[in-house]
Amino acid sequence: MELNRKFRKLLNAQLRDMTVEDIMAPEVVTINEDATFAQLYSLISEYHHVGYPVVNKENETTGVISYKDLFRVTREDWSNIRVKERMSTRLVCVSPGDDVIDAMEKMTEEGIGRLLVMEEDKLVGIVSRSSVMDGAIKRLLA
Repeated sequence: MELNRKFRKLLNAQLRDMTVEDIMAPEVVTINEDATFAQLYSLISEYHHVGYPVVNKENETTGVISYKDLFRVTREDWSNIRVKERMSTRLVCVSPGDDVIDAMEKMTEEGIGRLLVMEEDKLVGIVSRSSVMDGAIKRLLA
């Protein structure tokens, strides 16, 4: 059996019966849709995340933006362009009670590294590939 298959089998065993709520980050750093790209750059510099949920004035989640979006714009324009002009409005979400393996499959199918965790229409957390790995490692070492 090749190493990749062994690792996948071990990972699946550690993630069995884990929910998104078990591993999600409940405190999510967001950015307002009216923020400039210069403000997005400051947020990235401070928190070092590669993607952020975008919220409106009512704190409703309206999109997502990433560092890739930032670097598709020349630095000279960062003060003039608003996040809402370049954000993706397609929200890929899971619920807190969803199975972690299903969440990982969704990330893989969508080609993304994080999922918004929503309860009804409220953002309650974020789950990333690294948080899944952290959860599996913690369980393995327990």
